[in-house]
Amino acid sequence: MNRQWINRIRWLVAFGLIVGCGAFTPKRASGANDGEAQPASDTGGPLQLLLRDTPKPNYGLPVPKQITGRVTLESKGKSAGVEGVSVTDGYSVVKTDAEGHYTLTPDPSAVFIYITRPAGYDVTGEWYKPVVTEVDFSLQAAVDDENEYTFVHVTDTHVMDDPVSKQGLSRFVKELNALTPQPRFVVNSGDLINLSKSLTSSPATAHKQLSSYVGIMNHLTMPHYNVAGDHTDSSYRIAEFPRGDHRCGKPLFWEYLGPHFFSFEYGKIHFVSVDSGYHLGKRQILVGGKSREYPTNKVQPMHTAWMREDMAGRTKGTFLVTTSEVDLCHVCPGFAEMARQYDVRLQLVGDIHVLTQKLVSHQWDSVPYQAGGFAPYRTGGALAGCWWNPKCKQLCPDLNPQGYLIYDVRGEEMEYFYKGLGQRVAIVSHRIGAPWRGRVVVRAHLVQPKAQETLQYTLDGNDWQEMKETGRPFYRAVFEATVDSTSLPDGLVELQVRSSLDEETRSREFVVVNGSGPAAFETDALLTFSTAAALQHPPAAPAGKVDVLVNDEVVGALSAGALQDYSFLVPAAGLRKVNTLGFRFHETGDGMYISSAVLTFQDKPFRDPRDEAIKEVRVGHWGTAAADWGGFFVGDGDWIETTFVRKQDTFCYILSAASLSRLGSGQQARGGIK
Repeated sequence: MNRQWINRIRWLVAFGLIVGCGAFTPKRASGANDGEAQPASDTGGPLQLLLRDTPKPNYGLPVPKQITGRVTLESKGKSAGVEGVSVTDGYSVVKTDAEGHYTLTPDPSAVFIYITRPAGYDVTGEWYKPVVTEVDFSLQAAVDDENEYTFVHVTDTHVMDDPVSKQGLSRFVKELNALTPQPRFVVNSGDLINLSKSLTSSPATAHKQLSSYVGIMNHLTMPHYNVAGDHTDSSYRIAEFPRGDHRCGKPLFWEYLGPHFFSFEYGKIHFVSVDSGYHLGKRQILVGGKSREYPTNKVQPMHTAWMREDMAGRTKGTFLVTTSEVDLCHVCPGFAEMARQYDVRLQLVGDIHVLTQKLVSHQWDSVPYQAGGFAPYRTGGALAGCWWNPKCKQLCPDLNPQGYLIYDVRGEEMEYFYKGLGQRVAIVSHRIGAPWRGRVVVRAHLVQPKAQETLQYTLDGNDWQEMKETGRPFYRAVFEATVDSTSLPDGLVELQVRSSLDEETRSREFVVVNGSGPAAFETDALLTFSTAAALQHPPAAPAGKVDVLVNDEVVGALSAGALQDYSFLVPAAGLRKVNTLGFRFHETGDGMYISSAVLTFQDKPFRDPRDEAIKEVRVGHWGTAAADWGGFFVGDGDWIETTFVRKQDTFCYILSAASLSRLGSGQQARGGIK
């Protein structure tokens, strides 16, 4: 295996080792929740809009047949040409010569001429300008070391007229400006605002929303780079750029933010920003009884050609990170081959409002990279969460708080963590509803800890104990505590973690399952689920036989390759106060999708606590019709979490006190089980 692949594997493994550091702040199955209990305390209101005059396209003027110019370095009053700088019109890329000169033949569709920021330099003045016959650019040496730095990946800001969104974006800007050290830049991977995907929002609405977004983000003390996303495209100037024109929907973005395909370099990374949405008039969707034209999410040939030229022209020794609304392997023809050829190590994406990632899928040295069908990616949650719907309790569909990712770069090594908006304290071990058995180590982190500040925890709400600090990675202190769950009764336990100084508190419920003896149940239960009904996601049956285990006892089996509904009797003698559901696969590496599994006891349905919490937030987002959307994937295989599907192998069912009090009543469970 060559050195490039060894380095790629080493880099991806490093990413995999830090997955557990992402902060998860879930909705509790009942009562208050850590995402809702303590919203950010900033009450200063939205920032005043700070708008700047930006370069605009020369609408209506013919594109010149040739453009020339020079890129110079300004230093101590002297000017010298800079060799090897990429200059582009968004369709082709040229390099400056030894004196900094370039000549470019622009595409007739071009609206800007711009450069790729070279690592170690800052652009003085504008980095993009309207097309004219002569365009010059100026650089100066960067002040900061680019071998070690931090940057922020935010996505799905969905700024709109609702003041909650403006307040939230303002809070985000204030948080970043207060970080020490300062992040060097911010990348937003899409859906900056909240316009109709079918371009039915008025130009006035679009102007208002985008000016709000840009006017607030301009308060950042670092640059911000943006992908449009399909909720940012506008009907502004649609007469000049109608459906069918690959530029349709983009003029407002140009006027506020510049080119929608661009790149820049920082340290060892060549960042490429890709907009995958086009309004070609080819995709019709029935909405409210009316046929609406929706974006064609496929990068068009003129832009895939630009991507190849840009990637090929990156500075020697740099690797690639892309930013886009969605995984480019699904929307950009040939991207997997580009990723292999040009060393794309990560895609920063958004759109689905969850925190998930896909880093590896095959043995790198035995399967060609193209066969994997992807380049590694990570979605960044959503800053919006769901601004527009308070029923969602400031949570994303995967129970993460609304928030963003912060990356630390050291040469070719990268680490990250997810920060909840307005939250310094986060529980970072164990998902909501995870089973606790025996001695359990719980971990939490504290962002930008103050002098003498620690974290404390309690399991009863009264007895607060100190957690032990175990490390100080970038921006935060990590704490842990060991809990002996055998001292706790089986059932739900609430862990609370708080700051010792300002008492910011996060809480999460877990399930103690220490296998206490069977209760004296006299009524059987019925377990039901489906391998065919994971709505909003293609079903996937197991490849081989699968045993169904309730409390580690086999209650039935699933058939290989079968997509069907299943029902299994769980005998009363095998029931406990806390019951676990698991699966034993007979084929190595096997896995499957299942719908929500329900344990029905005495005519009452019981769900896993995490499943119940996700359902509540999902209904808040999409209404009651979404109650049974999605499900879980179980086992091994090439699975990723999505908006509607979670990864989980063990499910817990806590029979309520009310049900226990009716034991011996002789009632039958659903389906006539006795």
